[in-house]
Amino acid sequence: MPGDAVDVNVHPAKLEARFRDKFFVEKVVEEAVRAALAPLESAAPLGIGNREPGVWDGSAGIGPGAIPFEFFPRESQASGSRLPAPVLQLFDTYIVFQAVQAVSIVDQHSAHERVLYEDVMRQLSGDGAPAQRLLLPLTLDFAPAELDAIDAHRELLARIGYEIEPFSGRSIVVHTAPNPHPRFEAARCLQELVADLAGGRFGGWQNRLERFAATYACRAAIKAGQALDVEEMRQLIVRLLSATLPAHDVHGRPSMVQLPKEELERRFGRA
Repeated sequence: MPGDAVDVNVHPAKLEARFRDKFFVEKVVEEAVRAALAPLESAAPLGIGNREPGVWDGSAGIGPGAIPFEFFPRESQASGSRLPAPVLQLFDTYIVFQAVQAVSIVDQHSAHERVLYEDVMRQLSGDGAPAQRLLLPLTLDFAPAELDAIDAHRELLARIGYEIEPFSGRSIVVHTAPNPHPRFEAARCLQELVADLAGGRFGGWQNRLERFAATYACRAAIKAGQALDVEEMRQLIVRLLSATLPAHDVHGRPSMVQLPKEELERRFGRA
């Protein structure tokens, strides 16, 4: 390749290069990979169902080429069979299922926030969280106060999965990131997390680790308005019911409400 077709000076540590015609390079690489993998097309399936494989690039969704993603750890999936059916989602925000003599309604964001908070507290006091190495590192810009917050929390950020290094001026490079669910947006979460830390949004938490874990859980959890499939809903409910404090999220808001069977019978004139 001609020397003027590639710029090797875009990264101070020479970890990246920029091509003048990136589409040509992508096409050449794609054709080479296809040619190398063509003999494997007749291989036996791996038994991963209908999930599409993907390499995570730090944005929402899953791109082409990596291992299928599990919404929660596999051990929680097995216990999910204990939940009664049906489980359904309302307004892409609330999960409804039948409990003992009651209908339970779960706020999916609050529930996942509680689950993530307790997970992160264990990870911060243990070996840390598993991280996903990004196919293309993220370059992000921050205000001076936010860069100070990153420096102050660099070790904690690394323990939840964010491997960060200074780039130039107000920029940083992110090499690895956590991946708590398939819709996770690594860049958005980090930007919001750092803004909260710099602004002292969770200043009411006296314990530094608890404050950090609560801030991350709030920003990393699935959002209201995101559609979940039945298995994802079942896994989330299992994890919530296994939490130490399942009734509330990190803000103190309820994560679950129940409508007793007696109330339903009264409303329908059966009492």
